[in-house]
Amino acid sequence: MKDKNDLFPGDGDFSKLVKKAQRKSLIRTILVSVIVSALLFAGLMWLGTFLMYKNMEDENNYDYATGSIRGANVEMGGSLFNYTPFSAHAITSSTKYVAGVPVPWETREKVFTIFGSSRPVQAPSYSGSGNIEDDRMVMYFQGERLVEFYSPELDYKFVPDERELLEEAGENQVVEMAFSFDAAYGVEEVEEIFLDQLNWYWVDVNGSADQGEEQQPVYGYEAYGFFQNRDALESAEGFIQQMEWLRDEKGHFQEEAGRIYDVVGGASSSEEVQAEELEVSGVVVTGSPEELMAFSELPMIRAAVLGATTDKY
Repeated sequence: MKDKNDLFPGDGDFSKLVKKAQRKSLIRTILVSVIVSALLFAGLMWLGTFLMYKNMEDENNYDYATGSIRGANVEMGGSLFNYTPFSAHAITSSTKYVAGVPVPWETREKVFTIFGSSRPVQAPSYSGSGNIEDDRMVMYFQGERLVEFYSPELDYKFVPDERELLEEAGENQVVEMAFSFDAAYGVEEVEEIFLDQLNWYWVDVNGSADQGEEQQPVYGYEAYGFFQNRDALESAEGFIQQMEWLRDEKGHFQEEAGRIYDVVGGASSSEEVQAEELEVSGVVVTGSPEELMAFSELPMIRAAVLGATTDKY
């Protein structure tokens, strides 16, 4: 008969078995933890990336909607996206078209993260040129002059008329000029007057102001309006629809869009604004100096401000 010591391991052998089992259990626990953590991390990364893409799409659509009604004669282009594991950079460029010639304008960059946040990288910078004794300071952006608008409802210390500067422009140049009217006019009437030189309509949405304060012009980057497309009423209808969408869509511009809609609607703000009733207080026209000189004696023009200029070729 075998010895009992052969049938039952001693304390030393049993301890080794326990340690071996503990080691295997620890390794198994570590492996399971690593796999679960990796799967959880991958899942969170996928969810964060999905939400980031969704946020990028929503914010870009919203920015394009606001950009379509704000910014005189500025057309937003496509966006370029640069990705990192935890974020994405969206770079959106915009262009002015002066008599069909593209003039590069503003470039905006925004950072999106997988944690749901977004922020602009850099705000546009505008500069002025002039002295304190001058009647007004001329504003510049990207080396080009900024257009300005003057409301027919307000009194200003100085109202510029720069149509005489057209005589100084070169024959091979095309220019942009903002005209502010002496009153608000219907879009079809304005279209008939300015015809092929008409690029953009300005809608005065400032409402009433305290006449005791010194009034400031509306610079192009803060002006509201819409481009002239194939038909004036069709263009106006697109502007109204965009305002309605922004008014009903949650976002940082919702309150402002509601205010604009009420100002445009006037007394009938409780009803839908009709394109036929929409009035504009100014335009942006482009063309050769000779073409724009045709409007030199137009009595409806209260103010004229030179904007961007470029060569035809």
